[in-house]
Amino acid sequence: MHRRGPAGHHTMRVKEAGGLGKLDIPAQKAMAALVPCYHSSMGNVTEVIYLDEEPVVIPRTIKTVLKNTAREYAVDLGASRKKYAEILGCRRAVPLPINPDTILMPLKMREVISKNDSCRGYINYLAVRDVTEAGRTHSLVILKDGRALKCMHSIKNVNQHLRNCHFLYQRINGASELNTNNAVDYLNYPATKSDIAMLLKEIRELREKL
Repeated sequence: MHRRGPAGHHTMRVKEAGGLGKLDIPAQKAMAALVPCYHSSMGNVTEVIYLDEEPVVIPRTIKTVLKNTAREYAVDLGASRKKYAEILGCRRAVPLPINPDTILMPLKMREVISKNDSCRGYINYLAVRDVTEAGRTHSLVILKDGRALKCMHSIKNVNQHLRNCHFLYQRINGASELNTNNAVDYLNYPATKSDIAMLLKEIRELREKL
């Protein structure tokens, strides 16, 4: 079934709740983004974006879609957040590696109309081509298919999230197996205080081993 989404969105393919079973996302496809949105007839839903394809709307909250997706890949979200928060030295907006092709970067992507709704969406770091400014406190994350997703963060903040994802990508896949297209882009961003602190920690650990 197809329905017209909010203004400015592509036509969206809708998955009816009764036909979903336990899975919300096809396991064989790497997603580009999970975006929370308000649908004119279905209310609070999740828009699933794949590169070079029309979005799919899941009539479930983003929290449920994320939980079901993680379960499909045997990922414990609580344990994952705790582990990578310790590695990165941050407590909020921790990236979520789902599989080798998907590292989800949490970003605020909408204004909520209910305190129980989530403003946070997730963009796959490996699907990102660029980031541009969209005002002082907003940015556009450009996907590799040219699609632009607006988020409620400054470009400096988004770049920090991208560096965190890149660092985890290195840790998970190993520096020798890096995809150069992703590595070069985000290694060129200026270092922040957290980046420098992380580097100093690694230097101290290296000295202790010598």
